Amino acid sequence: MPRTFRGPRNRGIHYGEQMSDRTIQDTDELTTLDITRRRHRMNPGQGDLDESEFVISFTVIHGSEVDFGKHFLFSQSPILIGREKTNALCLEDDKVSKIHSEVNIIRNQELEQVVIKDLDSTNGTFVNGEPVRQAVLKSGDKIELGDSVLRFHYKDEIEEEYHSKLFTFAATDSLTGLYNRRYIVNELENQSKIARRNERIFSLIVIDIDNFKQINDIFGHLAGDDYLKKMAFVLNRSLREQDICGRIGGEEFLIILPETDLEGALKLATRIREQIEKTELIHQGRVVKTTVSAGISQFGLHASKSRELFNMADMALQKAKKTGKNTITLANEVT
Repeated sequence: MPRTFRGPRNRGIHYGEQMSDRTIQDTDELTTLDITRRRHRMNPGQGDLDESEFVISFTVIHGSEVDFGKHFLFSQSPILIGREKTNALCLEDDKVSKIHSEVNIIRNQELEQVVIKDLDSTNGTFVNGEPVRQAVLKSGDKIELGDSVLRFHYKDEIEEEYHSKLFTFAATDSLTGLYNRRYIVNELENQSKIARRNERIFSLIVIDIDNFKQINDIFGHLAGDDYLKKMAFVLNRSLREQDICGRIGGEEFLIILPETDLEGALKLATRIREQIEKTELIHQGRVVKTTVSAGISQFGLHASKSRELFNMADMALQKAKKTGKNTITLANEVT
């Protein structure tokens, strides 16, 4: 279905008469939840409204594959939206300014209002296709920043669960629970852009399970599936919160390590290799055990483009497998 949102296609907008400073005029514009809150405020005998109940949410409904489907919940403000990682709502979108917009929850005696304000962004902030300097948001509004579109609404547990499942289905591998190939390859491209823009480093580890075909042949494919799950468990347990791990092939995995040099990546890969060497899977009373090999590359040192960086790590992996397996090879060791 073609995308129908209008908005930041016209770059270099000069804010003037066309800019909307939308305010709520009457109850026709209000959501049911808005009206309920207004009535609650106007009837103090009902007791004070617990502010912890007031939760707003933003769902990314269009944008990069990394952001698509993400769900953000807030009960306090201000909420900064932009490309910088320090923002409460960070978008991986080059057309979004570092600090693009600000959202505030304004509480008074009648109701809460949620106000979005453009912070002199390069490409503007749009609500339902209209450029705005400042606007009061209503449930269901679509906010466009760069190439990203956010849907604003009040917390709805059923809808929240739906979007969470939607993101999980789109971004994760159903067997291991790790990110799928499409997601992590896109994340690799985003990490490369961030590293180039901010002169930062990151490293890649490509890991392959040794002799995995033999596991399937000897113990069966169910044993192979169980071993992949075991592998994912070991990887998750080994990684930091900021590390990103995905399954990119049958028995091949990619780990992205932000702000990590070659030495740090080698230490992690060694720890994973040693843990897998000790790992045993009991399948139908039989012990399933194998090893892993890995290749490592560092952004800037071995390549400055995502595809080349991955290829360098993959070539290092192939060398590790050819030289006896259960070993790790650095990209600079490939001749």
